[in-house]
Amino acid sequence: MTIQFEAIAAAQAPHSQIIVRRGDAERTYQLASGDHSAYVDFFNRVADDFATRRPHVLSGPAPSDLPAPNWEPLLTENADPRITCGYGDPAVLKTDQGYILVATSNDAPDAFPILHSDDLKTWTHKGFVFAEGEAPDWTAHGRHVGDFWAPEMARVGDEYWLVYTARQKSNALAIGLAKSDSPFGPWRDLGHPLVTAHAVNTTGLTGDAAQPVMSGGVIDSHIFIDDDGERYLLWKRDTNGVWPRPLAGLFRQRPELIDQVFATEADRRTASLAAALQLWANSQRPMERFFLMQPLIEAVLDNWQQVKAALADIPEAEAILDAMSTPIYAQRLTESGERVGEEHLVLTNDLDWEGHLIEGPWVTKQQGRYWMFYAGNDFGTPAYGIGVAVADHIFGPYVKQGDPLLKSTTTWWAPGHASVAPGLDGAPQLFFHAFFPGTGGYNEFRALLTTRLQFGPDGVTTG
Repeated sequence: MTIQFEAIAAAQAPHSQIIVRRGDAERTYQLASGDHSAYVDFFNRVADDFATRRPHVLSGPAPSDLPAPNWEPLLTENADPRITCGYGDPAVLKTDQGYILVATSNDAPDAFPILHSDDLKTWTHKGFVFAEGEAPDWTAHGRHVGDFWAPEMARVGDEYWLVYTARQKSNALAIGLAKSDSPFGPWRDLGHPLVTAHAVNTTGLTGDAAQPVMSGGVIDSHIFIDDDGERYLLWKRDTNGVWPRPLAGLFRQRPELIDQVFATEADRRTASLAAALQLWANSQRPMERFFLMQPLIEAVLDNWQQVKAALADIPEAEAILDAMSTPIYAQRLTESGERVGEEHLVLTNDLDWEGHLIEGPWVTKQQGRYWMFYAGNDFGTPAYGIGVAVADHIFGPYVKQGDPLLKSTTTWWAPGHASVAPGLDGAPQLFFHAFFPGTGGYNEFRALLTTRLQFGPDGVTTG
């Protein structure tokens, strides 16, 4: 039986000191900061000392005999000092004024960089959707406070609409909408969220295991305009951040479950460590909660079917299993864009490679059919990839291609969150982000890449 860990954390300069005990062994660790890289370093040192799981980002993708894919890098460095983490979740729009790119900015003071290109090679930074001091009042903003993710711009009539994800002051993620007469702004926000979180079922969770279960959030909005002018909004239920701490709490209450659901000793020790850290994690800011549970998430994903099967037999794990599903919904948008219609569930994570989430939907209509590109698995690790599904109606049903369309290579890791726009020759191209090898995670640089798309009766191919 796995010997349980104990963890004691205290706030000390420059950040936090964590004491880890297992049996007679004890080590003290000082976190250099609250950044993701500091937590990766912490868990790497714990792995050296206690044989827990080493962070996945340090191991890389599985070796492959396949040839290198034909992906063209477009932006491989920050175009401006105020762009701090590259071009995650890139949305490319072709306009009469050239190509417009908007991208995730995380907790940077200036939200959502806007870039312009005439040739998809030379990109010019044109400013931000919400420069420092201009963020909507309903959003939380500032370093280590706010999060501005997954913006997307669409031409709607004579206006440009931008949908995006932001953290409310309650810490829940919500979807906002802003409008402008120009793709370069200025932007007029609705002044309130367009879509907010669903309640998460907490049946069966009690005590400390139940405490962190909140409403989750909504994220990764996408506007699709059909041939008849009807407007639709797609988005994802963001509960993949909800289940890890309740699962760690369940392991703390019932440590015998750890040996039942994990196959290797390293993963068992990792789960036990997460259980010891759970109560402290509950008191941290949202992203640091995620950093503290990252090794547990990776252990669960590598034991995915076994974990789900074991939890299915535990009544108090019902809410945890529910949160491991991250469905994508579609709704009609009113003409003004200020209200949404009835929700339609159009896709959920049900393939092994997708793990505990799918996200980043983008729909393009090709050959009379609706092709949805989406990302799956954990965004900060080489397991992340891009999938595709097709339907005859925007509301589905969608049929997935079984394998990911794009996955990590030795050259680029964790390709994800794609958009589609016509290339210079008018043929469709996929635009997506990826990490340089050996990197990954929150606030790490993500490059902008592209590849050509071919649509046919047997699915989509690239290159």
